[in-house]
Amino acid sequence: MKYLLGLLLVLFASYADIFLFRVNVVPLEPSMFLIPLFIVIGFLKYSITDMYDILKSHTFRFFAFITLLTILYSVFTKASEEVIITEISLNFITLLLYIIAVHFFRTESKPLVTTVIIVGLLLCGGSVVYDLMFGLPNQSLKLAQSVRKGGFGENPNQAASGIKFLALCALVLIWNKKYARFFVLTFLLITVFVTFSRSGLVSVFFILALGAINNWSNQFQKNPVAMILSFFKLIVLFIFIAISLVVLANVIRANFPQFTRGEAGKRLDLLTGQSEASNISSDAIEGGRGTLLLEYFDEFKQNPLGLGTGYSSDKKANGGKLNTHNYYLYLAVNLGFLALLLYIIFNAYNIRLAFKHNQFYYLIFTLLFFLEGFFTHSIFHERSILVCLAFFDSQIYKTQIKLINPINLVPNQTNA
Repeated sequence: MKYLLGLLLVLFASYADIFLFRVNVVPLEPSMFLIPLFIVIGFLKYSITDMYDILKSHTFRFFAFITLLTILYSVFTKASEEVIITEISLNFITLLLYIIAVHFFRTESKPLVTTVIIVGLLLCGGSVVYDLMFGLPNQSLKLAQSVRKGGFGENPNQAASGIKFLALCALVLIWNKKYARFFVLTFLLITVFVTFSRSGLVSVFFILALGAINNWSNQFQKNPVAMILSFFKLIVLFIFIAISLVVLANVIRANFPQFTRGEAGKRLDLLTGQSEASNISSDAIEGGRGTLLLEYFDEFKQNPLGLGTGYSSDKKANGGKLNTHNYYLYLAVNLGFLALLLYIIFNAYNIRLAFKHNQFYYLIFTLLFFLEGFFTHSIFHERSILVCLAFFDSQIYKTQIKLINPINLVPNQTNA
């Protein structure tokens, strides 16, 4: 059963479950088949009593509180019944997936956990490269006409998010293996770059900078001399990256001329520092994000208690607007300032846990997670991100159990 759970986690982490449904390999949507299958197998494999302590975790409590608010706010929302049911269902799915995924990562053997993370990373990033070079089967006219490719993730920004978080998980597992780490970082840089995701590339630089300064250790380094030497290494690293990006950009231009035109061409110029200032300013509100931010923020100011479950997800209710593309705004507009405040506290508590348990990569993950909320409204419903959150939380909860009971960690389970 554990191998089937691992396989399903690989599919969720790489968005391959969605792709398999699109190409009719899996007959039903993931929410109707693969996800229920994962949940059922998880509860058959693991004892509920062994997973009980996860219900006391700060992440589960946050999920539970948001789910409760979603149910309560469904009473007075303008959203349709279908949207309300979808919102509530997604929150319950998040709760169950999280519990089982955390327990899988903290109890199964390290080779199995490493395999799940690495294979998920290779599939997610590899699908983007394959989509760029050969093209995946097109399931819609929109995807067929899109120059920027997202692989199994379909949306390039979503694909970049999955790649960067999975790569960070991989670094936790192989941080002391130099050549494996170099491969993961190179793979991360190349695959995120070809998505042309600005937020993704900024996140990659963030990972590289903090990782290099801390000498790629999973624990906080306190040696000033070592940190100074790491700073000089960082300078060399960024020079190498700058040269590599220019070379990669020229390769893309030479072999994929479609990327020199339109929005893709602008992004390529922007990422390599060749864009004009006018393009940068106009590009900053691509897709109407700036307009959405202003309109939804104005609605929040007028209704600080929230407009109800699914309001921003239902175009008939919100006046035909797209969703917020921002999780902070999503919580504020739909569930009010209390939900927004709780999410900010949740992120702050994650930072505290990172320092308390000496988990440096957990800190990087938390900071990236904090930033990710500004770019997507569905951060906890994107299964790749949820799998990575479960992985990082498993590192903390496993440590807490060790402190309480260092001999009998989890009955009848093999610790990672």
